Amino acid sequence: MNRIVSRIVASVAAFSMVIGLSGCYFFPEEEKLLDPPVLKVEDVTYSTYKAVKKTIVNKAATTGYCVSKNQVNCSFKADGAIMTVHVRAGDTVKEGDLLAEYNTGDLEYTLREQQLKVQQAQNTYNSNGSENSRLQLEIEKNTLAKLQNEYDNSKIFAPCDGLVSFADRLAPGAKVKAYATVVTIIDPEVIYVKANVNDDRKFKKGQDVTITIDGEDFSGTVVKTPIEAKEEGDEDTSSIYAEFKGTLPSFTKVGTVADITYIKEQAEDAIVIPKYLVKTLSGKEYVQVFKDGEKVEVFIETGITNATEVQILSGLAEGDEVVVK
Repeated sequence: MNRIVSRIVASVAAFSMVIGLSGCYFFPEEEKLLDPPVLKVEDVTYSTYKAVKKTIVNKAATTGYCVSKNQVNCSFKADGAIMTVHVRAGDTVKEGDLLAEYNTGDLEYTLREQQLKVQQAQNTYNSNGSENSRLQLEIEKNTLAKLQNEYDNSKIFAPCDGLVSFADRLAPGAKVKAYATVVTIIDPEVIYVKANVNDDRKFKKGQDVTITIDGEDFSGTVVKTPIEAKEEGDEDTSSIYAEFKGTLPSFTKVGTVADITYIKEQAEDAIVIPKYLVKTLSGKEYVQVFKDGEKVEVFIETGITNATEVQILSGLAEGDEVVVK
């Protein structure tokens, strides 16, 4: 019996040894580690701008509108209710023409009646020459003068020849305030351009300028700046005024928008690049240039600058490729 048990134990031990030696065949093989990938560095490409030769101009400019050198605002001298505005914008008027009037009720009748009273008082004084008659005549004359002034103030007459550039479209019965502009008369033969400026040093009196209207250029001259306005005590001390040289453009009228410009600086055959390509380092200006397959930094000296471009005085030549990005 013991001999059988010993054989069994020996068999089990032998089998275990075989299993132990061959256990790796019962599990999947481990994967081999891959070699790390090798990346190929491609050539770096840059977007560039070629420096060009051209004329660069720096201009001072402002926008205004056409006004008349001679302009008169017409108004009533007392409050009232409008009766009629007799003119419209664009009408030509002569000095003394009736422009507008407001309702005076029976004032005209009262005025005529007072004229008769004055005549009557004059006759009485002429006949008796008494002091009382003289005093009564003075009283009647004073009353007539007051009524006449009230009547005259109810009407607006053209103070000069000219063109109506503005006429208030007041309906009959509309209330109108004293000294509120009802009609504006201008001299259409003397037109200039008025424009507000922030820096009066940009423009000087007598300076030649270009006046641009609807894309067409005209020659002009600055006739007044804020400096002259301050010296003369004008209310408007923030505008420049420019006159047309030669014949006034036929289409120009009051209110037309116009640009005034003059050339501050100009250079021909200049090396020019976009202004945004210039960089600054420690107070020095430089650009990045693509040269011999590489990007290199080049210090430069700049000249004229306008809103979009800059002149390169040194550091770049025509055709150099400046790196944009």
